[in-house]
Amino acid sequence: MIIRGLARRPSAFQSTAAASSRIPSFARSIYTVPTLANHVDLQQRGIPGLLTPKGFKVAYTDYQQHMIDELNESTAGTQFENQDTKSLVIEFAREPTKAYAFNIASMAFNNHFFFRGINTSPDVQSRPSSDLEMQIKQDFSSKDTLRETFLATAEAMFGPGFVWLVQTDDTHVGGLRILPTYLAGSPLSGAHYRRQAHDLNTHNTDSYQALNKVGTFGAAAKQSNGPKKPLGGVDVVPLLCVNTWQHVWLHDYGVKGKRQFLEAWWDKIDWDMVRQNTTLSPRKSQGSRQFHYE
Repeated sequence: MIIRGLARRPSAFQSTAAASSRIPSFARSIYTVPTLANHVDLQQRGIPGLLTPKGFKVAYTDYQQHMIDELNESTAGTQFENQDTKSLVIEFAREPTKAYAFNIASMAFNNHFFFRGINTSPDVQSRPSSDLEMQIKQDFSSKDTLRETFLATAEAMFGPGFVWLVQTDDTHVGGLRILPTYLAGSPLSGAHYRRQAHDLNTHNTDSYQALNKVGTFGAAAKQSNGPKKPLGGVDVVPLLCVNTWQHVWLHDYGVKGKRQFLEAWWDKIDWDMVRQNTTLSPRKSQGSRQFHYE
């Protein structure tokens, strides 16, 4: 099963977990499941029009708790236990031997980001602000075109992952773009070191040396003021995402219900949250935007 494959703890982290078992329990609960807006109502009623209470429990309550439990086990007693998940994603992306820790931190971040972007107020119909809609028209010609392109991209993904709407910091083209990431992949620019041709979950500290071309062991990191992102990487800010992992939609929509789930999700986007993540300041004379990471 795919979830078990993602969640298996390699031997390097088994030793960490064994050592952490000797740490007092109060030191092992650093990470907790983030509370969502209207969280109590969501637990009782689900997300009307999108997920039943059982569907919500599986997709958020249970799965997020699973990622949090694994994250606590993997970071307890280390220098990483007090860092937010976004920082962990970037940190672990630069460490080739921490593929497992990267996966769980990235999934914790991605899944929470997905649910944060959902409008959970049944009496409120969210719409893009006028300036955001103008940017959508500039980059996709219309909101309908964005919708069809976005949903078609997500529907066509053969396998689990996320599809993101991002804002780029590219002085030549700039604007909004659609970005798919597979499995626990991250859209964060600083996490692009994780691109590699080998699954380092299957390697130990002795065997990865010849394979490594990335992260803290790579040449770029030896620079005294090394880049915060891989060379050639493009700065992007994630604005919204949809989770295409089967456990999110299978319970409520069935084996053939992925498209129905995607359409229901689109109608539940919290465009106010998208706007908060977006920087739509006028271009400078050089034609660049300024981005602010949360």
